[in-house]
Amino acid sequence: MGQAVAVEGDVKATPGFTPYPPADSGTWTARPVEYQTYDKFKIKELPVVYQAKCKFTFLGVNSASGATVSGEETVELQAQQTKLQKGQNKVLVDGDMAIGAYGNKLKVVAIQKLTTS
Repeated sequence: MGQAVAVEGDVKATPGFTPYPPADSGTWTARPVEYQTYDKFKIKELPVVYQAKCKFTFLGVNSASGATVSGEETVELQAQQTKLQKGQNKVLVDGDMAIGAYGNKLKVVAIQKLTTS
Protein backbone atom coordinates (compact mmCIF):
# COMPACT_ATOMS: atom_id res chain seq x y z
CA MET A 1 0.00 0.00 0.00
CA GLY A 2 1.19 3.52 -0.76
CA GLN A 3 2.32 6.25 1.58
CA ALA A 4 0.33 9.32 2.55
CA VAL A 5 1.21 12.42 0.49
CA ALA A 6 2.13 15.73 2.13
CA VAL A 7 -0.06 18.80 1.69
CA GLU A 8 0.47 22.29 3.13
CA GLY A 9 0.57 22.06 6.91
CA ASP A 10 1.92 18.49 7.07
CA VAL A 11 5.58 19.40 7.71
CA LYS A 12 6.45 19.81 11.38
CA ALA A 13 9.46 21.83 12.54
CA THR A 14 11.21 20.74 15.74
CA PRO A 15 13.98 22.90 17.23
CA GLY A 16 17.29 21.23 18.06
CA PHE A 17 19.37 21.28 21.23
CA THR A 18 22.95 21.75 20.00
CA PRO A 19 24.11 25.32 20.77
CA TYR A 20 25.27 27.62 18.00
CA PRO A 21 29.05 28.25 18.44
CA PRO A 22 30.55 29.71 20.54
CA ALA A 23 27.52 29.45 22.86
CA ASP A 24 27.33 26.63 25.38
CA SER A 25 23.65 27.14 26.19
CA GLY A 26 20.62 28.66 24.55
CA THR A 27 17.42 28.00 22.64
CA TRP A 28 16.50 27.36 19.01
CA THR A 29 13.19 28.69 17.71
CA ALA A 30 11.47 27.57 14.51
CA ARG A 31 10.04 30.17 12.13
CA PRO A 32 7.02 29.22 9.98
CA VAL A 33 7.58 26.42 7.47
CA GLU A 34 7.66 27.60 3.84
CA TYR A 35 6.22 25.27 1.20
CA GLN A 36 6.80 24.73 -2.51
CA THR A 37 3.68 23.17 -4.00
CA TYR A 38 2.21 22.08 -7.32
CA ASP A 39 -0.30 24.57 -8.78
CA LYS A 40 -2.80 22.02 -10.04
CA PHE A 41 -2.02 18.93 -7.96
CA LYS A 42 -4.28 19.02 -4.90
CA ILE A 43 -5.91 16.72 -2.39
CA LYS A 44 -9.18 18.01 -0.92
CA GLU A 45 -8.31 21.50 -2.24
CA LEU A 46 -4.93 21.50 -0.44
CA PRO A 47 -1.80 21.83 -2.63
CA VAL A 48 0.56 18.83 -2.68
CA VAL A 49 4.08 19.65 -1.41
CA TYR A 50 7.39 18.82 -3.09
CA GLN A 51 9.70 20.96 -0.94
CA ALA A 52 9.63 22.53 2.51
CA LYS A 53 12.11 24.68 4.38
CA CYS A 54 12.28 26.38 7.73
CA LYS A 55 14.60 28.94 9.25
CA PHE A 56 15.57 28.28 12.86
CA THR A 57 17.03 31.08 14.99
CA PHE A 58 19.25 30.67 18.04
CA LEU A 59 19.74 32.88 21.07
CA GLY A 60 22.17 31.83 23.76
CA VAL A 61 25.19 32.71 25.83
CA ASN A 62 28.85 31.78 26.10
CA SER A 63 29.27 31.23 29.84
CA ALA A 64 33.05 31.77 29.77
CA SER A 65 32.81 35.28 28.33
CA GLY A 66 29.23 36.12 29.22
CA ALA A 67 28.65 37.16 25.61
CA THR A 68 25.26 36.77 23.96
CA VAL A 69 25.36 34.52 20.90
CA SER A 70 22.82 34.46 18.08
CA GLY A 71 22.70 32.42 14.92
CA GLU A 72 20.46 30.77 12.39
CA GLU A 73 20.14 27.61 10.36
CA THR A 74 17.84 26.81 7.45
CA VAL A 75 16.74 23.20 7.07
CA GLU A 76 15.39 22.11 3.69
CA LEU A 77 13.40 18.98 2.90
CA GLN A 78 13.36 17.88 -0.74
CA ALA A 79 11.04 15.22 -2.17
CA GLN A 80 12.69 12.06 -3.44
CA GLN A 81 11.75 10.08 -6.51
CA THR A 82 8.37 8.33 -6.17
CA LYS A 83 6.37 5.96 -8.34
CA LEU A 84 3.76 8.67 -8.74
CA GLN A 85 3.02 9.16 -12.43
CA LYS A 86 6.06 7.04 -13.34
CA GLY A 87 8.37 9.33 -11.37
CA GLN A 88 7.52 12.49 -13.30
CA ASN A 89 6.52 14.34 -10.14
CA LYS A 90 8.29 14.21 -6.81
CA VAL A 91 6.19 14.64 -3.69
CA LEU A 92 6.92 14.62 0.02
CA VAL A 93 5.42 11.61 1.78
CA ASP A 94 4.74 10.61 5.37
CA GLY A 95 7.97 10.03 7.27
CA ASP A 96 10.27 12.10 5.04
CA MET A 97 12.70 13.99 7.26
CA ALA A 98 15.68 16.37 7.20
CA ILE A 99 17.91 17.22 10.16
CA GLY A 100 20.28 20.19 10.27
CA ALA A 101 23.76 20.38 11.80
CA TYR A 102 22.37 21.60 15.15
CA GLY A 103 19.58 19.02 15.41
CA ASN A 104 16.84 21.23 13.96
CA LYS A 105 14.39 18.95 12.19
CA LEU A 106 11.67 18.96 9.55
CA LYS A 107 9.43 15.89 9.36
CA VAL A 108 6.38 15.05 7.28
CA VAL A 109 3.38 13.80 9.24
CA ALA A 110 0.81 13.16 6.51
CA ILE A 111 -2.51 11.32 6.40
CA GLN A 112 -3.83 12.24 2.94
CA LYS A 113 -3.95 9.34 0.47
CA LEU A 114 -4.23 9.80 -3.27
CA THR A 115 -7.29 8.24 -4.85
CA THR A 116 -8.63 7.99 -8.36
CA SER A 117 -12.11 9.00 -9.42
